[in-house]
Amino acid sequence: MTKLPTDAEMTKLFHLGMTDAELAEEYDVTPQAVNKRFVKMKLRRKPIALRVNELVKSIWDVKTSRTGPSHHNAYILKNLKVYMRVQLGDTASEAQRREADWLIGRLIRDGAVIDYDADTESGWLYVPRKPEDGRRILRWPEGRELPEEDLQRAMELPSTEDSPRPPQIT
Repeated sequence: MTKLPTDAEMTKLFHLGMTDAELAEEYDVTPQAVNKRFVKMKLRRKPIALRVNELVKSIWDVKTSRTGPSHHNAYILKNLKVYMRVQLGDTASEAQRREADWLIGRLIRDGAVIDYDADTESGWLYVPRKPEDGRRILRWPEGRELPEEDLQRAMELPSTEDSPRPPQIT
């Protein structure tokens, strides 16, 4: 079994945003071994789900309400978050993965991206992909700064080798 690199190298890889799963694969150890090493080094990542939720909040002001219409628990949003979490190395149930894969398949098939409009009944919309969307699975609001690189990658369609059909750009 290959051992993990020095603390200095681990710190560098941590700050480059490599996930525990990526490091585990590269060094032929378990993700738990990588996480244990980071904990010992006092390097803590925010839980992936928290990072994804914070990203969504930074993009959209999603309507939430205990008494009226609410968009924060919508099917599209749930699957968007699962897909992004998995892209970042988090775990998900087989059912969650299937639903997220269905969502991505629809985006590819329809040449669409996900957008949000609080003024609509459902809030979440599939809108036609534009060239400025690139490979993102969601419509990035104009004027908003893009997040860290690993989060940007998590918002991208799978590579064309993994996709049944490349995205249509209209």
